[in-house]
Amino acid sequence: MKTTVIIPAYNEAAGIKETLTELADYIPADWEILVIDDGSADDTFAIVDSMEYSNIRCIRHKKNRGYGSAIKTGCKNAAGDIVVWYDADGQHRPEDLVTVVNKLETEHLDYCVGVRAKESHCDRNRKLGKAVLKRIVNLLAKEPVEDFNSGMRAFKKTVLLKYLSLLPPRFGASTVTTFIMQETECVGGTCEILVRKRVGKSTVKPLRDGMRTVMLIMNIIILFRPKEVFGTVGVLAVVIGVLYGVVNALTEGMGIPVLSAIICIFGIQTFFFGIISAQISQLRLEHYN
Repeated sequence: MKTTVIIPAYNEAAGIKETLTELADYIPADWEILVIDDGSADDTFAIVDSMEYSNIRCIRHKKNRGYGSAIKTGCKNAAGDIVVWYDADGQHRPEDLVTVVNKLETEHLDYCVGVRAKESHCDRNRKLGKAVLKRIVNLLAKEPVEDFNSGMRAFKKTVLLKYLSLLPPRFGASTVTTFIMQETECVGGTCEILVRKRVGKSTVKPLRDGMRTVMLIMNIIILFRPKEVFGTVGVLAVVIGVLYGVVNALTEGMGIPVLSAIICIFGIQTFFFGIISAQISQLRLEHYN
């Protein structure tokens, strides 16, 4: 098996059979389809288990552990050298999946992300939240990100295995891998894909999961760039403290105020905290190299 398609599935009985049938009939016969039933309470596992395709395999979590955990399980158990994430709800098209994998192989990439075309279906209730998150992502990312949380992305398995422990157990695995791949300077690419309307109801909560995504992004940024984060905050605090102190002293004629000294001390401490954090981060990241 040269490629494994990992499909996390949680209560996807409404559309999982059609998704798998369409996929299995399209992709090469030597590609593995690995479904991770994430503790579904419906007939998802029974439906997958009853399908008569030799290249479809299903692993079942005894309880719901989350999207990220399902991805981790899939990657650890994948038979292929390339792993691709694919949604169980009918949103993705098999032809797009093949295009993403072909680009990764032909251009010798470490990863390739399917970027949703403008014509793709998008839930109106999520448009505003996604727009805000996209601005935050592009503000913090090293390079412009076209689609930070696309559910279709292919990796060399050896590359993704290194960083599995950094993936969150539930929501946000797609966004986190976007930042990890940039921070580790892996060679990647993108392909335009068309996303359809999903079958069934999504479990994503826009406000809750949006806040979680922001926190996950900050965790990754601090892990890889602590000196930049804390150093910037520290220098800004010192500059603000000095300016406030000088302006106050000149206008009030009572010397440097205590608040100015406190702000400057905070800035100096934060700056050196960033240096110490960078040393700790370097030791931790050596584990992934």
